Amino acid sequence: MQKKRSRIRPSFTAAPARWWKNIAIPTPPVITCFLGGATEKWSEGIVVALLGLILLADPPRLSQGRSLNLILLAIVAGAATAFLPANWFLQPAWRSVLENDFGIGLPGTLSPQPWISLGCFISFLAGLTWLYYVSALDLDLREVRQYLRLFAAGIILLAALCLALHAAHTALPVWHNQRGFGPFPNRNQTANLFGLTAVVILACGQDDIRHGRKRWIVWLLGLAIVVAAIVLDFSRAGILILVAGSALWLGAFILRKGSAARIALGLSFLLILLTIMLVFGGQTFERFHLRVGDAGDVMTTDLRWAIFKDAFQLIRASPWCGIGLGNFDGVFAIFRDASLTSARTIHPESDWFWLWVELGWPVVLLAIAGIALLVRRVFPLQEGTNQRVRLAALIASILFLFHGLVDVSGHRVGTAFTGIFLLGMALRRPMQLHSSAWVPRVFRLVGFVLVASGMAWLVATRYEMPLPGAVGAEIEMRKASAASEGRNFAETIQRTTRALEWAPLKWQLYFSRALGKIGAKRPPADALADFRRARFLEPNAFEVPYEEGIVWLATEPSLALAAWEEALRRVGVQKLEMYGHMLALATQRSPTVRRGLEEIGMTHHDLALVYFRGAAGASFMTALHRFLEHDPDLQSFSGDEKVKFFSLWAERGDLSELAREVETHPDWMNHAWRAMAKYHAKQNDFRGALDVVRRFGETPPLPEAAANSSLEQFQQAFHAAPENYGAGYQLYREQMREGKTDDALMTARHFTEMASCPPYFHFLEAEAWAAKENWERAWKAWEKFQTAGKK
Repeated sequence: MQKKRSRIRPSFTAAPARWWKNIAIPTPPVITCFLGGATEKWSEGIVVALLGLILLADPPRLSQGRSLNLILLAIVAGAATAFLPANWFLQPAWRSVLENDFGIGLPGTLSPQPWISLGCFISFLAGLTWLYYVSALDLDLREVRQYLRLFAAGIILLAALCLALHAAHTALPVWHNQRGFGPFPNRNQTANLFGLTAVVILACGQDDIRHGRKRWIVWLLGLAIVVAAIVLDFSRAGILILVAGSALWLGAFILRKGSAARIALGLSFLLILLTIMLVFGGQTFERFHLRVGDAGDVMTTDLRWAIFKDAFQLIRASPWCGIGLGNFDGVFAIFRDASLTSARTIHPESDWFWLWVELGWPVVLLAIAGIALLVRRVFPLQEGTNQRVRLAALIASILFLFHGLVDVSGHRVGTAFTGIFLLGMALRRPMQLHSSAWVPRVFRLVGFVLVASGMAWLVATRYEMPLPGAVGAEIEMRKASAASEGRNFAETIQRTTRALEWAPLKWQLYFSRALGKIGAKRPPADALADFRRARFLEPNAFEVPYEEGIVWLATEPSLALAAWEEALRRVGVQKLEMYGHMLALATQRSPTVRRGLEEIGMTHHDLALVYFRGAAGASFMTALHRFLEHDPDLQSFSGDEKVKFFSLWAERGDLSELAREVETHPDWMNHAWRAMAKYHAKQNDFRGALDVVRRFGETPPLPEAAANSSLEQFQQAFHAAPENYGAGYQLYREQMREGKTDDALMTARHFTEMASCPPYFHFLEAEAWAAKENWERAWKAWEKFQTAGKK
């Protein structure tokens, strides 16, 4: 018969043998964050092995109760369905396409990558184990406070380290953040961690104030450090969690005993906090559009909803139990439509969507039910039960869950262990749980599995051992790349083939193996099959077909051209630049491909202009004739594109033919007048050239004419300030009005001989030469005006 555990626990000081637990329990979430959030498998291995050692030394001895145990077992079983035979479930269309159309040999399990799923399953099991462990800890009230203080102190030290490294413009070797701040690669996870911790710090500080301890000053300094870290992290999520968590905790604190002093104190703290954020928030608050709107953030929000939409399409096209842990990245790229961009999406921007995609809707419902049961065990929040610190931990854990709706902090070990730890500390103690003989046995077994797995990940990464799964696939891919660089193509093929047995949806492996097959002089069809697989599994990034085209360039022109057409379809705003690079490479290495690129360019007006810029003489005119066959009236060109087209024709092609075509198409003159002016000038018909630019060109902006002044007054003003452009213009204008053209010309040339004169003085010089009917000098002055205007 099971015995109920006693409600009375020995105190911290009365149990010196338990000192190690007071350090070990808060350690996993803190050390995980110091290890860069354990986002790499070797660092995750350290955390998982540490958790396994804790389970071996002190496994849970209390059962969570039948309901919660069944829910957790069902969740584990739901995750394990990934290893069941695939033919037991609905065969999704995408799986049939991979196997039948592309010849990708997928295993017979529901998960298309069972080795990848196994690694993720162990990580998932570690998270559930950590949840069970901290929720079943039979602690006294002092120990709960002690654990939360140690956790908060550890995160404060982490925040201080972040600030110091940021000031020194450096980072720890194990931290990989593009912005150079925080331990996590993604700033939202860093902000999530600091925001949650700030709520706990508030409760720790208030607890010390309530007991008359001066330690609250230390917590205040710690809070300032954490708030500064949130500001420098530039994440909206951190601001929202900080403000919402502080407001909720202070609101509950005030409402519990609604004295005027407490209300004033709480509101004052919030106002001070908001003032600090507004004053020092800077770029962080700008991301809320409180100052200047930022279209980039709007696009990010729109993209998140588009990703949700595409993720839902993947859910609809997959079995009810999901696609298996670790498979979202490999499969989702095939389903991108509304969220289509060149950047790869490795997660659905939501913990809950991610869980739904990989484990199915039953696990989502079970997770919600399990969380609800745990949250119910937090209440009632009575006096004398650590209600203030427990409420702070509860608020932090609930905010963590809600943040998971729009971010993936629950899939990052550092933040996931933090959220679980806070939920475990929020539970009401002493607990109404029973001891169980089987619970410690099961968790010692789990502890052994976690120690073995964590050490395997760590050792395999350190010594580059081919461990089946994600670690081994990455190691083999690196070694295959090194072998390819050393021209050992047989090894490249061998290593990529082995890695594909563990990660058959990793497009980089197919691409690398295709390069090895080409280097080993295998039949082109073999390499092409792998390139097709790589392109299908990564259907968005233009770099994949572009690099493939470069590989085929010298040996298989038709395949190179097909790959480059696909790259141009994908590339987006960089299309013109990429087409120019292709032309340059083809000119050096493959005339056949260059002719093919000409065919492509002549059917796309934007690409045609790029091609024309690289051609001249006969080749230019040949390409131009082909383009005019496709679009004889230039309907595909915009107005600006027509101007560029005629300018290129005038510079690189036959001007006489241009003149004949313009006579045939008089409506072209509005855009071709510069080219026609050059044609007249080349025929020494400078007057005709001036007539064209006067008719179609625009007069440059000129200073406002001065009134009620004589020529003598303008001359006096000019001689007093000979470098004054305004005085010079007024004198020129008056000289021209009185017919003193030579004087006006001298005035204009006085300024055009200066290196930095306004362009309109060249225009004025041209007008003066034209008045003297020196058309050639007028034309040359006008050309200088055009050149100066472009600078």
